[in-house]
Amino acid sequence: MRSVLDSRQLLAARVLADTGSFTLAGQQLCLTQSAVSHAIKALEEEVECQLFTRSGKGVTVTPAGKHFLEYTDEILAQMETARTLVSARTTSGKERLRLGVSNRARNLILPVVQPQFHREFPNRLVLVHPGDYLRNFDLLDAGLLDLSFTVRPEHRSDLGFEPLFDDELQFIVSSSHPWGRSGKVAYDDIARDTLILFQDFNNTARLLSRHLQAERITPRHAVELADQGSIMNMVRTGRAVGVMSPFLVSEELQKGTLVSLSIGSHPLVRQWGLAHRGQRTLGPMDKRMIELCRQAVPGIMSRLQGATVPLAESSGEQYEKAASALLGRRLDLSKVGLILVSLQNMLMESFQRTDLTSLCLSVLATALNFAQVFADFPRRQ
Repeated sequence: MRSVLDSRQLLAARVLADTGSFTLAGQQLCLTQSAVSHAIKALEEEVECQLFTRSGKGVTVTPAGKHFLEYTDEILAQMETARTLVSARTTSGKERLRLGVSNRARNLILPVVQPQFHREFPNRLVLVHPGDYLRNFDLLDAGLLDLSFTVRPEHRSDLGFEPLFDDELQFIVSSSHPWGRSGKVAYDDIARDTLILFQDFNNTARLLSRHLQAERITPRHAVELADQGSIMNMVRTGRAVGVMSPFLVSEELQKGTLVSLSIGSHPLVRQWGLAHRGQRTLGPMDKRMIELCRQAVPGIMSRLQGATVPLAESSGEQYEKAASALLGRRLDLSKVGLILVSLQNMLMESFQRTDLTSLCLSVLATALNFAQVFADFPRRQ
């Protein structure tokens, strides 16, 4: 039986690749230069491959080493996740919030939410990156996660769910595809030779199958691919049809190189939010994370959909633009939302180091709710 790789050697390899110096790597790892050198030499002997090239100018990673470090990063991340999951929720007298996130939530929502959360709850947020939709629920059931970004789990009525936003799955085709040129779906093609590509991400396969069945659409060739990039590479050739949310390819849709089309006569809508164990009482950190996410979503969605609200140079100009937009014949919820998000960003920059931030953000969130209530009321003449 082959020996197991030493995690300390893997960590040394990652730090050495980042620093390019045995001396700097030793300083970060609190080891001597000689100890780091011996660790790397032992690792190279173990894998029977040269991972680094030494020279007078420093240390560089070999092509084989680059591939090896990709797996090293995954191993180290999984080890840290394992440590986080089995450790107690309360450490050193401080309660922590364990948040399960997907790559999309990590890239889109957390950069907006995380800084403010850390200001209010320093060193309390622990991020876990599970790679599987159902695994999130297993971790919630076991009490190893507190909240998890996910699509509403319709098959899990025992879980609590805090909604954040909706999106619609649509057919995405190249403008050179017959559907793209005609602007409509030829459903007979789906039953014959059209290649449908989708990513089984957050229950997409289950939702898509059920929706197509309800619409009496029977695809002959439906293939699941591992990532969105692979799907889009095929779609751009004009030889395949993708299924995804339009906001993920909003830039190409605006340029006209891609076309989005509804799937059937009824929209296929997903509701995104934060899931938690239904019997667990949400604490202050849970509630604040939910609140921050809800405040961030309008601005995030507007940016993804290509809408922008230019930030004025002064607060007076901001309010003047807000008032002008609100004096229309009918309140436009999207405009109101964008204006308030713009004001939110301004206040965040102005008060991010004061206690007024939370109050201001709460006021804006309330204003958004009022805008939704009165969105369909015409202006009094």
